[in-house]
Amino acid sequence: MGLNRADVVTAALAVLDEVGVEGLTLRRIADRLEVKAPALYWHVSSKGDLVDEMATELMRRALPVGPPGADWRVELLDGARRLRSVLRAHTDGARVFSGSKFTDVAVVRAGERPLRLLVDAGFAVRDAALAMSTLRDLVVGFVIEEQEVFGPDGAPLPGYDPDARADAIGAEDYPLAAQAGPTAWGPPDERFEDAVRFLLDGLAARLPG
Repeated sequence: MGLNRADVVTAALAVLDEVGVEGLTLRRIADRLEVKAPALYWHVSSKGDLVDEMATELMRRALPVGPPGADWRVELLDGARRLRSVLRAHTDGARVFSGSKFTDVAVVRAGERPLRLLVDAGFAVRDAALAMSTLRDLVVGFVIEEQEVFGPDGAPLPGYDPDARADAIGAEDYPLAAQAGPTAWGPPDERFEDAVRFLLDGLAARLPG
């Protein structure tokens, strides 16, 4: 069976997990597929083209299944959770996703569902669009930071320990900065849920009436 674009993307995501985005090269992907690097150019024209395809596949995996619910807050919170889960499942997943262009129009059209829920709830189209882009930015930025600061077990990496941070800044003279440490470097799951809910609370305040 011949090589196809889906094979290339699957191999690229596997290589990404091994070496990260900086080490991702067409040669490494070709080696994994046991083909010569020029064979990949039938399917992707450059590393940038490949990254766009990878980001599109990640977005596909984050799309909802089943019919939409009636509660826009639940829909957006669930969507944020799915996207975070997909991005953090891969080394540098959020970095690959950030700034990439979707290559499948079906992925773009999937945005109609949450936008429709928001507009039907009473939001202006502009506010609905801004809400979706801001939520996406929150998730992507959160995961980029999360993958840099926390290990696979969810514990802060060396240099991000709240107690060591408090000692370094002088907790007696800067008590608020010291007290903020456990929140700033606390469990990422809890912080993510709070961050998304902060955003949704602010969005709800923009509803007319």
